[in-house]
Amino acid sequence: METFGKNTDFDNEMEMARVSSTVLELRKPTERILEKLSSELESGEVQLIIGDDASGRIPTAIFRKIFDLAYKEKGFVTPETRFLAGSRGLFAFEKVEKKEKMAEYLKEVKKDIEKKFGQPFSKALVVTDVVVTGRSLDPLMEVLNDMGVETVVASMTATNGESYVKEISERWHAPVYFGGDYMPDVYGNQKISGVVKEGQDLFAETYKNKWGITGTEKGEKAQEMVNKARELSEQLATETYEKWKMTHGFEK
Repeated sequence: METFGKNTDFDNEMEMARVSSTVLELRKPTERILEKLSSELESGEVQLIIGDDASGRIPTAIFRKIFDLAYKEKGFVTPETRFLAGSRGLFAFEKVEKKEKMAEYLKEVKKDIEKKFGQPFSKALVVTDVVVTGRSLDPLMEVLNDMGVETVVASMTATNGESYVKEISERWHAPVYFGGDYMPDVYGNQKISGVVKEGQDLFAETYKNKWGITGTEKGEKAQEMVNKARELSEQLATETYEKWKMTHGFEK
C-alpha cells in the first residue's frame, strides 16, 4: 500500500503564500491612511517614526519606506525609526514602570533626533497594526505628550469604528488615522514580524532567539519568511507612494 509523507516543499510554498496575502492585505489600508498623512509627507516635519512592536513591525516598515522616499525626493532629512514593545495586558503598576522606562529611553532618542535635525524634537509618527481599546499604546502616548511632541498615529485598522477611535484620539491628544475596521492577519503574526514581545519589556526579542531555533534549518526557514515579508513591504510601500504622487502632483 502506497503511503504519502508530508510534502515539505508544498508546505513551504503555502507558508510563503500566506506571507504574501498577509502583507498585501495592507495595501488598501495604507492607501487610505496615506491620504490623511499627505501634509506630513509634504512638510518634512516628521522626525521620528515609532513602531508598535511586535506585529506593528510590518506596517512600520511600510510607512518608513514611504517617508524615506518622499523626504529624499524633497530634500528633507529622513525620519529616524525606533521600535518599542506595546503594553497590552499589563497591570496598572506595570504600566507605570513601563512608562518610566519609555521616558528614559526617549530622552536619549531625543538627543539623537536633535543632533541629526539641528532643531528641537517636535513631531513623531506612531505606527501600529490595529487599535482596539488603545490601552497598549497609552504609556507611549503619555510620554510623548509629556515631552511636548506633536504626534500622529497611523493604524492599519481599528476594530471598534470611528466613534471609538475619536475617543482614543481625544485621550491621546493626537489624530488617529486608520485604514479599515477589521482584525488584520498581520496581528500577532510572529513568523512575519520576526519578533516576539513581552508586555513589560521595552523591546521585542527576535522570534528565532525566543524559541531557540537560531542556526537551525527551522531558523533559516523562519528568516526566509521574515525576509519575504520585508521585501513585499518595501514593494507595497513604493507602489503606494508612486500612486499617491500621481494624484497629488508631488514634485521636487
